[in-house]
Amino acid sequence: MMLAGLALAGVAGATQREPANVSRRDLVAQATADANVPVMADAYQRTSDPVTRVLAAMALERIHFNLDKSSEDARLCEQALIDSQPGTALFCAQYANGNLRLAKGAAEATDAERDIIRRFTGKVPAQALQKMQQYVDQYRDVPAMTVDIPASGASVPLVHILRDDRGALEVEANGQTTRLVMDTGAGPLVLGEETARRMGVRVLPIAGLTRGLLSKNVPVRFGILDRMRFGPITVSNAPVEIVAGRKRLVGLDILRQLGAFRISRDTLQIYGEETPRPACREPLLVSGDTWGNSVRVVVALPINGSLQNTLIDSGSAFYLSGNQQVQNELATTYNRRLRIGDMGPLTHHARVSQATAEVVVSGQPIRMTFGVFTDANLRWPYILGSGALRDMDFFFDFQQRHTCLLLHDHLR
Repeated sequence: MMLAGLALAGVAGATQREPANVSRRDLVAQATADANVPVMADAYQRTSDPVTRVLAAMALERIHFNLDKSSEDARLCEQALIDSQPGTALFCAQYANGNLRLAKGAAEATDAERDIIRRFTGKVPAQALQKMQQYVDQYRDVPAMTVDIPASGASVPLVHILRDDRGALEVEANGQTTRLVMDTGAGPLVLGEETARRMGVRVLPIAGLTRGLLSKNVPVRFGILDRMRFGPITVSNAPVEIVAGRKRLVGLDILRQLGAFRISRDTLQIYGEETPRPACREPLLVSGDTWGNSVRVVVALPINGSLQNTLIDSGSAFYLSGNQQVQNELATTYNRRLRIGDMGPLTHHARVSQATAEVVVSGQPIRMTFGVFTDANLRWPYILGSGALRDMDFFFDFQQRHTCLLLHDHLR
């Protein structure tokens, strides 16, 4: 993706009234959260409006994790529009800050957010900057996370603490050994209160709400784990979400700091600077919010002949599953109610229907029968879970911007 130079032609001369920009900013934010390449590609190619064009280019680069190019678009958008369309210029500045958060971490992005507030004071309504200032005040003393990885990489064995294919890392923290389930569908470390205390998590005076596949509005407190180790990897100042219950997860906010890694059923393979990597040319598709939070990786899987954004979620116990959107698109039969744990302490009695579809993985058609959670309403219609690790490995390369599903030999 190299869109910046084309997308910015004519933006400086755009003087449309600001209210017309609200819907297109919402469109970009939604497409970024969904990793919806077709919507943004269509907006980029079909519009004659230079502002819409640059916003679409900015989003396409972000979704493909081309953060430098996305930030180039965003900064030039801000410079061109700060006087004529300050609301859109602020959105572009926030988007660039999200790119910085993804590239350099939350601490550096929080510092840069102060400068955004300074630049836009007096140019946009004060309430537009109030939440930003509150965030800066809350997180001003939170240290930056760092990850120490050997140049030769590492191969870390996974253990199975549940009766399925979800692997867990054995980590050491605060003199204690704890097993954390590998969960690419989660964000930071997610820990129950007792586990957080035992691992030595420093609780911050910050609280909020989180959600899961079925759970909504689950209270969460935030904290920092000063140091943890797994294999030869050391993570310092890891962000933690503390929830009721017994959750012990390590999510993508931590894992993506490894740069390039491969998850199999029994091993986490981390690729160092000197390590040859699998042949993989599929583009990395990253979803998240404007500010670079809630990062997830999706793949565009052909399902019954139509490309479908599918979340790669090693924390799901299933092979493939669908949400309520799938209920409306595929023929399903009511199957059963299933007791399923989710975020927070509650166990859900989920309604699960059954559907069958042909799914093409790395060029290989596979006919799958899978569960459809009729009460789940996530951003992506499909979830590829840890059950698939019996047939493939999940490879993520955030440095070279690729994601591949590496099929095992028995499927080729």
